[in-house]
Amino acid sequence: MNREKDTLYYDDACPVCSAEMARLAKYHDEGLELLPITSLAVEDQAAMRSELHLKTEDGQWVKGLEANVRAWKHTRYGNVAGLLLHPALRWLAELGYQMWLLWYQWARKRREANG
Repeated sequence: MNREKDTLYYDDACPVCSAEMARLAKYHDEGLELLPITSLAVEDQAAMRSELHLKTEDGQWVKGLEANVRAWKHTRYGNVAGLLLHPALRWLAELGYQMWLLWYQWARKRREANG
């Protein structure tokens, strides 16, 4: 783990998350590290599954929509991603993220129940 970079933690057991990280990996600059949560201690993984987490280069934590936008700011799409945090759009982006998060948590529980 490199503290001189932003580090995005993602659920590599989630097919949708892994696909998103594969896209992000194609475009991000050297200032972002993608770290699967399965590389962490088991006791730390549960908290990371609640939503997307990013530890900034200066050690601050951001979660959810802000973590996603900050990660995409390390790509050529950063300015477009940043629009999601504009007050006129943020409420809609937060609603979309929360709806996706509910689906993600439901799908994860379903995968775990099915083995």
